[in-house]
Amino acid sequence: MKLVTYHTETSKEYFFGLVINEEFVVSFAAIMKKQGTFVDSLQSMDCYLQDLPASHTAAKELMQYAVRQSHQFNENEICPIAAVKLLPPILNPAALIDFGLTPRHLKNAGVNLLQREYTGAEREEFIQKIAEKFQQEPNKVTFSYYKCNHNALIGDGATINWPSYSSYLDIEPELAFVTGKGNCIAGYVIFNDSTARDVQWPDFQALTGPTRCKDFDNSKGIGPFLVTPDEIDNPLALDVDVRIGERLHWKGSTSEYSAHPAKVMEEVLKVFTPLPGTIIGMGTIPDCCAIETEQWLLPSDRIRITFDKLGTLTQLVPDNVKITEASRWERRSDLP
Repeated sequence: MKLVTYHTETSKEYFFGLVINEEFVVSFAAIMKKQGTFVDSLQSMDCYLQDLPASHTAAKELMQYAVRQSHQFNENEICPIAAVKLLPPILNPAALIDFGLTPRHLKNAGVNLLQREYTGAEREEFIQKIAEKFQQEPNKVTFSYYKCNHNALIGDGATINWPSYSSYLDIEPELAFVTGKGNCIAGYVIFNDSTARDVQWPDFQALTGPTRCKDFDNSKGIGPFLVTPDEIDNPLALDVDVRIGERLHWKGSTSEYSAHPAKVMEEVLKVFTPLPGTIIGMGTIPDCCAIETEQWLLPSDRIRITFDKLGTLTQLVPDNVKITEASRWERRSDLP
């Protein structure tokens, strides 16, 4: 199933529902009203996550009923996906954490950051250390994560904030999973962990984890759906396609992750017990961000992040960008 949280054109009340026939959304409330039943666990995404696996079984039965009886619903009950406003599937996450489980991205991003931060022998020494680390331990998996700003979530079609202190805004397309009752994997989402790259190195040097480079408002895109695990045969075999307007096109794959989500969950449980509704990012897909490609975002860009079987998460860059602090990096002539 593809589960959604959304507004309609006629109501600002949010609805919890699902996608049917790949084209339409319908709320569980509408289905239950039509069927003459009521299931507590399908009142909201939070309720659904806290009552797994029973809620999943009930949801599938209602989905099958909606597909069979779709002709009985009116246009206010079953809506084209394009006619509703998709919100983050998880409106109130218990927590949001992010791993870095794509070694090639870590290597490429690390080298490119250092190219901009240092010069001469010091830069070459740092880069050599990175090269040696990945050469000596190419398959080593490090289960370290950082704690994201879970209050910065935005959904499909929403605009990323461009911080006034950065000239180098970047995206980080990732596979993420959401936890349910009993520490199960409730489903998968596309996650865009936006990053202000030219303030990232000072954050690393502070040894407190990312702050200014990651935690700004409207920086954490998730969506468009929460796709249940029964829809995904292998989460490490999904093609990724990223398009920035008509000018940039990047491709990648979840096959580059160094651990399966089930293993990531196992490692998380060694540290803490995630509450239902915890979002866990796996790490940036290699070749799908500007710090690797050196192709940077511009005002008014439209970003489309597509994962096989998970849909497309659209993110927008503001039309008007106001930068008040000079960048630590080379000034961009293509920005105001």
